[in-house]
Amino acid sequence: MIKNTFCLLILSLFFVRLFAQTSFDDKKYKLISATENASVSLLSFVDPYLTPLTYSGLGVGYEHIERKYFNPENVNYSMQGKLNALVGVVLNPAYSTAMTYIGGVYSWGAFYHYRQLKNMQILAGATTDAQIGVKSLARNVNNPVNVDAAVNMNFAAQFRYNFRIKRLPMRLNYDVETPLMGCMFVPVGGASYYEMFELWNLNNAIHFSSLHNKLGFKSALSLDILFKKSTLSVGFSNQNLIFEANNLVFKQKVMSFGVGYKYDFYIFKGRNNQAPANFISTEK
Repeated sequence: MIKNTFCLLILSLFFVRLFAQTSFDDKKYKLISATENASVSLLSFVDPYLTPLTYSGLGVGYEHIERKYFNPENVNYSMQGKLNALVGVVLNPAYSTAMTYIGGVYSWGAFYHYRQLKNMQILAGATTDAQIGVKSLARNVNNPVNVDAAVNMNFAAQFRYNFRIKRLPMRLNYDVETPLMGCMFVPVGGASYYEMFELWNLNNAIHFSSLHNKLGFKSALSLDILFKKSTLSVGFSNQNLIFEANNLVFKQKVMSFGVGYKYDFYIFKGRNNQAPANFISTEK
């Protein structure tokens, strides 16, 4: 009796271990697909709060993107976080005065993946972003600085087409994004920042934005060259933005040429955890 019980216990432990190993092997783990991109940009700004002239020049930018699925068992829905930074110097038409610009945007969005077409994937969704930019014009004595600040909700779409040149896999990407509604900071012409932030006189400085007073369109075309462990990316992006408040019309144009790389990673908790085999990437 004792011998039979002992054998039954050993057999039970064997099946429990086998079931646990099978469940572990079948479990899917969601990778985070990251993109690092550096760019050189052609800039054009119209800021009537600082000057009525159009300033043009050059800038350098950095972009970090992270994508992953909400649930590794459902590859139809993914999330994306994006951080952009841009630094530039622009000049007036006479090349006699320089304006500096430092800005950044963080956005987060969700996308639905359409996979019905062969070798093509379409992602459609919405993003929300918070952006801030500081323009400085030293020649102005009373108002030398203006801040662009806004929060937006946007429509966004991405198109991916996979192909090969001989044995080298590649992917063509085209991304579009346009703001739908949000909130923006636009000061009254001639009002000083001392008056607004020291005396907290922000009357008519915060505005609701929508298609009636803010129009923008951002597009990006890039080519990915897929290697075994990473992906090289080269591309071009164009951003046009025009917004109006307090009888002031602001314009921004940014044309960027960038190069970067993409990779997948997974965050492990603890030093002793080993990498499982069943990774699920949004880039697949």
